[in-house]
Amino acid sequence: MNLENSNKSVVTPWLTPVFKQLINTFQAGRFAHALLFTGCAGIGKFELGKHLAKYLLCSNKQAAACGHCHSCQLFEAQNHLDFHLLQNETNKSIGIEQVRNLIAKLNERPHLGDNKVVVIKNANLLTTAAANALLKTLEEPQGNSYLILLTRSHHQLMPTLLSRVQHTHLHTPEDTELFAWLALQGFNVRDIGLLRLYQNSPFALLNHLQSVRAETIDDQRKDCVEGVFYLLSNPETLFTFSAFLAEQAEQRLLLLFYLLHDLHKLKLSECIAGNEIQLENDAVYGFAYPQLQIWKNQISLKSLRFLCGELLQTRNLLVDHSALKKELLINALLIKIKNEFK
Repeated sequence: MNLENSNKSVVTPWLTPVFKQLINTFQAGRFAHALLFTGCAGIGKFELGKHLAKYLLCSNKQAAACGHCHSCQLFEAQNHLDFHLLQNETNKSIGIEQVRNLIAKLNERPHLGDNKVVVIKNANLLTTAAANALLKTLEEPQGNSYLILLTRSHHQLMPTLLSRVQHTHLHTPEDTELFAWLALQGFNVRDIGLLRLYQNSPFALLNHLQSVRAETIDDQRKDCVEGVFYLLSNPETLFTFSAFLAEQAEQRLLLLFYLLHDLHKLKLSECIAGNEIQLENDAVYGFAYPQLQIWKNQISLKSLRFLCGELLQTRNLLVDHSALKKELLINALLIKIKNEFK
């Protein structure tokens, strides 16, 4: 299965079985008019939705969209009048007026062929009024209308809406498959910690590796290890580390949480013979295992649980209240971290 990413064709083998199953269901006459795809960010929900929409609109469909008919050409040119994309604007919900405008379009006759297809990105951002307005359309779509909803988890949707869709969860690929796929994209990666950091999400990993190659970002896990090291050995560096974390607080505090969490797992592994080797090969910070071995003797499990809770609480405060003084809160957090180590 080939899907578009960064203006080039990218093979996505973890989605191929899902796509084939959907096509078999369509050809057997058992295809639902309302579908829901869930999965982590970067798994390829939108790519799968577009690929399926192209197939449903194709006038010469077989095992896949033909790619050559007028419908496929219009779709590739992003100019197909029977394909509609509904999504939220930045930092906004999907409102009832957007849904009403969509329903009006679905009530029209198709401009080309027999089908109309809608893809709704971030369906969890539908307001209650917008979701309620969509219910009847999901249950009794006009003509051959197909609606494809995308979100990370089905738990984010109203039960009444969820009951009207056919749900497919997209699973991330196994480590070996993901390593092989990344190699095809030109990245020979063997850092399992990087896979765990991005939850085995292929496109999230690919975007990260492309950014590293382009030198627009680096591996910030190393910055976190160095930050904690200097914090414990030279407290005067607290303000430097705090400024680094505050610059991208939501992301970097999560990286710091993973560091403390891996340290917590390592402490627990002391009670289970042979488990430390497994942790070394399966942790976000596996590359820093020798340093974690030193730190584990300098802090208690109780202190690590306390710090993990404090860190998440600080992160949530900064995410929910952007007006708060970031560095002041982070300074206080780092002082707590310093004090809990022996």
